[in-house]
Amino acid sequence: MTLGNCVFLPQQLMPLRIFEPRYRLMLKEALAGNRMFAISQLDEDNLSPDNDEPPCPFTCVGRIAGHVDLEDGTSHLVLEGLRRAKVLKVQRRTPYPRLEITPLAEEDIVDPRHCTREIARIMAFSEQLLGELGADAQPIIERLRGLTNQPGLLADAAAGHLITETAVRRRLLECLSPQQRLILVADQLARLEAERSLGEQGQDLDPGMN
Repeated sequence: MTLGNCVFLPQQLMPLRIFEPRYRLMLKEALAGNRMFAISQLDEDNLSPDNDEPPCPFTCVGRIAGHVDLEDGTSHLVLEGLRRAKVLKVQRRTPYPRLEITPLAEEDIVDPRHCTREIARIMAFSEQLLGELGADAQPIIERLRGLTNQPGLLADAAAGHLITETAVRRRLLECLSPQQRLILVADQLARLEAERSLGEQGQDLDPGMN
């Protein structure tokens, strides 16, 4: 599946509504098979009259975690991101895009002690950013805590829940170094927390004071 401005990450839980006939067929075939399909961002730099739906070079394979079929033939589903992959070629474009892909291996962690520091930053900022959700935040926080011994997965999961900028998410998808992903996610969450704090301070200011 190719979507514009959408970067799907491993560990992300993405809700999807399937309504196009071609993707309804794709879903039917996926459910009859291994329940997996990939989501790729549309590569707008390579659009052409002969190729109106080129995928970006990196994609993410997901597994259908749950789905509901509606009376009108559409479906709601949750796709769980599993792993990164590289697009080798588009095998066919109809009735829906079918890609030839190869899975990508993670790089080794160079400095475990540095990872420990970045993991602590990610957890601290995640808890602060999710805090305003109240009790609804607890399952997410517990999920992140369960991944603290798997640095790359933690970075992906935190980004999937909290980082929305397409360009940043694309950098994360293309990054095979768990350590570099940890640093990038921690820095992005620090920025988001700073922006949130500044916003709250602005709301607390008396508008009559200049």
